[in-house]
Amino acid sequence: MPLFDPRPKSNRRDLYDREIELSLLAKGFRECSPLILLLGLRRTGKTSLLQVSLNETNLPNVIVNCRVFEEKNSITYYEFLEVFTRSLSKLLKRARGLSDLLSKVKGIKVAGFQLELDTSRKERPTITSILETINEWAMNQGLCVIIGFDEAQELAKLRGIRILPVLAYVYDHLKNISMVFTGSQIGMLYRFLKLHDPNAPLYGRVALEIRLNKFSYDQSIDFLEKGFLEYGIRAPRTILEHAVSVLDGIPGWLTMFGYYALTKGVTTRVVDEVLEKAMEMVLQEYKNYLRIRPIAAKRYTLILRAVAENHNSWSSIKRYLEVIEGKKISDYVFTQLLRNLVDAGFLEKKNNIYQIPDPILKQLLLKHKHI
Repeated sequence: MPLFDPRPKSNRRDLYDREIELSLLAKGFRECSPLILLLGLRRTGKTSLLQVSLNETNLPNVIVNCRVFEEKNSITYYEFLEVFTRSLSKLLKRARGLSDLLSKVKGIKVAGFQLELDTSRKERPTITSILETINEWAMNQGLCVIIGFDEAQELAKLRGIRILPVLAYVYDHLKNISMVFTGSQIGMLYRFLKLHDPNAPLYGRVALEIRLNKFSYDQSIDFLEKGFLEYGIRAPRTILEHAVSVLDGIPGWLTMFGYYALTKGVTTRVVDEVLEKAMEMVLQEYKNYLRIRPIAAKRYTLILRAVAENHNSWSSIKRYLEVIEGKKISDYVFTQLLRNLVDAGFLEKKNNIYQIPDPILKQLLLKHKHI
């Protein structure tokens, strides 16, 4: 699969760099680490890293796509069970004997390689009973099963079940299950898991944490050069430098530029076209975030616009917001607003300086005054 293929990679040779992160993740899987956190901004390659590692270790796995819950204000236990059992069905084809064990779980129906909730019964299956069954099968096979939750911070919306005690139980007692949580809204994922809260079920549990950073400037140029060379194209250095200055080191945006440039030419016009498409995608993601937070939506946008316009300190951002609103804002409320944006990945804080990590979001805010 070429570097500029927009689909997630599944083979190491198609993955640019990330050797250290890949080795760490594969080691965690081989050792059946109970809790793994795979963290990074959107489009930095978390899904590709996960797929490559699963492919290399060849371990049975269940990956639950929690992105399906992004536009929901809350998630019912039944909705979660539906998505979980649908994901688990994909494992049955390669997990001989697992379907027989799962058919004994109350509230579960197994038809061939399809797992369904038995709606004819009032009693719902419990996540714990399903995971215990998977662990029993894995013990019998002498294997580790990887249970993954992609964009796991969405699980904070779960209602009707206290999921953290379940995760703590899996960590402590189900030794043949390795849980991996990916998250682009890193602060929100930490807030959900509460690993450092003495009163929370997962407190004190050690997690293997792997972070995917943006490419450096040199890596970004090298990535583009190698991607074009796969097609025998020596792209003009000036165009590549322009693309990196606009798209920064986000692998997903660089891949999009390469993909379009292969058919439309390596030109600044293609950079501009990719920028427009990327802004449409980011705008929709940002609107999804605001939609379930309508009360503070205007303030969030004003704060981000302040940072985009180079008001980077706590005090200067606060002054910007107060001038626009024409009134004072309490320090506590303002700090909470900033924290929420950092937790969601729209802002990052380094040495008390706030920045927007995604260059597309920054340009979106500067270009469009009415979001």
